[in-house]
Amino acid sequence: MELFRYPLTLAWLTAAFAALVFFRFRAEERRLEAARGLLGPAFDKLGSGPEAARSRLRGLLYFTALGLLALAAAGPQWGVELSPVTDLKGNVVIAVDTSLSMGARDLKPDRLSNARLLLGAIAQKFADYRIGVVAFAGEAYIQCPLTTDQDAISYFASGLKPGMLPSQGTDFSEAVETVLGMLSRYGGQKVMVLITDGEDHSSALDTSLKAAKEQNLKIFTIGIGSPDGDLVPMTDSIGNTLEYKKDKSGKTVVSRMDEAALMKIASRTGAAYLRYTDPDSAAEAVRSAVGALDLEKSQGKGRSNFKNRYQWPLAMALLLLLIELMVMEKGFRFTPPDFKKLSARLPRFKRGAAALLLLAAASTLHAAGPGADARKGGSAYKKKDWQAAVEYYSRAMQKAPADKRLNFNIGDAYYRQEDYAKAGEFFDQAAASPKVAARAHYNRGNALFKSGDVAGAIAGYRKALSFDPKDENAKFNLQKALEQQKKNSCPNPDDKKKDDKKDQDKKKQGDQDKKEDKSGGDKENQEKEKQREQEKKKAEAKERSRQILEMMKEKEKAAARDPEAMKQAAMQKGKPPPQDRLEDW
Repeated sequence: MELFRYPLTLAWLTAAFAALVFFRFRAEERRLEAARGLLGPAFDKLGSGPEAARSRLRGLLYFTALGLLALAAAGPQWGVELSPVTDLKGNVVIAVDTSLSMGARDLKPDRLSNARLLLGAIAQKFADYRIGVVAFAGEAYIQCPLTTDQDAISYFASGLKPGMLPSQGTDFSEAVETVLGMLSRYGGQKVMVLITDGEDHSSALDTSLKAAKEQNLKIFTIGIGSPDGDLVPMTDSIGNTLEYKKDKSGKTVVSRMDEAALMKIASRTGAAYLRYTDPDSAAEAVRSAVGALDLEKSQGKGRSNFKNRYQWPLAMALLLLLIELMVMEKGFRFTPPDFKKLSARLPRFKRGAAALLLLAAASTLHAAGPGADARKGGSAYKKKDWQAAVEYYSRAMQKAPADKRLNFNIGDAYYRQEDYAKAGEFFDQAAASPKVAARAHYNRGNALFKSGDVAGAIAGYRKALSFDPKDENAKFNLQKALEQQKKNSCPNPDDKKKDDKKDQDKKKQGDQDKKEDKSGGDKENQEKEKQREQEKKKAEAKERSRQILEMMKEKEKAAARDPEAMKQAAMQKGKPPPQDRLEDW
């Protein structure tokens, strides 16, 4: 038995440790000689004191710990344990049909191209397995031996082509026998993945499946193609289609996937059949199906190994280093506490602790108070989530109803949603605070103007100017509102002419009606005429209101598209541009 797993490491560490101890003692002797020559007889008293003894103890502990660390690094071992001989998880052989029928194009670009993609995907999913590749048609050949090299598997898979083997046809028994021969010298679980269109022309398949079952070979079959089938193209070396394959009687051959045969093979070996859809999902399905077999690592009977015991010297070294740190050269003396001084300091400590608790509580309340909801509302406002901003500002307003800035911000959010009625209400509430009164009245005037209440807008602008006479925006918007009110009160002459013409036409129509129906009295005609005039006035008022709203909306859209152009146009006219002054506090 070898007492150390790394004897060479032990030799080097022992030599280094011996050299360190040697040079350390030489340096200590020189230091003592120098001190004895300097102090004379007084040195003997100093060298025999408790401080010197503690210094020597610390040195001894330190060097002993270093020796134990070197011993742990050499890997001491004693005792025997059995460990299993482990290999890779298993062995997977992928058998790919390379007969001419795999050139059918019912799957784009053709069946064999999809089979190559599937092979690469399976190889990636089974990276912890040995993987081999077999190409078969009428006979089977090993395309790639069992390996864990992904690059080699990809290289050999790229060489698979329809009709590449000299013996044509599809013989599953040849593929199974070849795979059994490849896996005969390997232990552990054995898996075969058969990728084919399912057209089998062999007569010895039952015998091959019986042998596979005896050797515990699981054959997972993957049908590639369609049940309806497709023609089998005959191509040249470049890949151009020359003609389509014909049977002995001269009829064109249609290759169809035979799922029944593939299901039979899988069920006889205790595996599963899968229909191909795309490479990744099919490879994942194969991996899941193989994982369901509870494949374990291939294990032999095991071998005996010596137990590694490095933990013991390592733990002792760490303990000695801890003790060395605790040993003080000047010793340690316990001094009982002065309880009088301690009690005198206790009240001061209590007050300090109480102050800290109050500070922590205040910070917590501030974080959970209206400020947190207001900040969330501001964040939602910046993201243009107006509804969320209204909700957060409303929560904050419930906690701090005296803060009129929150009413102002809620009005802003409603204004952005074009809910001018609610916006005007909250701006009116915000105007109760002198700090925001001017801006609240100004924005309330904008909301009333947008809703068609020109007179209310004029009143809002005048109140804003009473709080802030220098507000150029309020002056400009007030002038615009007055002009609009003047237009509403003085109708267009052209419109008046049109109305007069309509009245004349209606009058003529009324005269004709009188002639036709002489039974009606003058009073009834006058009442009808009055009703018509009233309806006409109402219609004209609605039309003017609609035009005003449309005009304001167009201005808003133009300002949103190019605010700088609006400002420049207003400056050229000698007047400041209209602004809403929607602010987020």
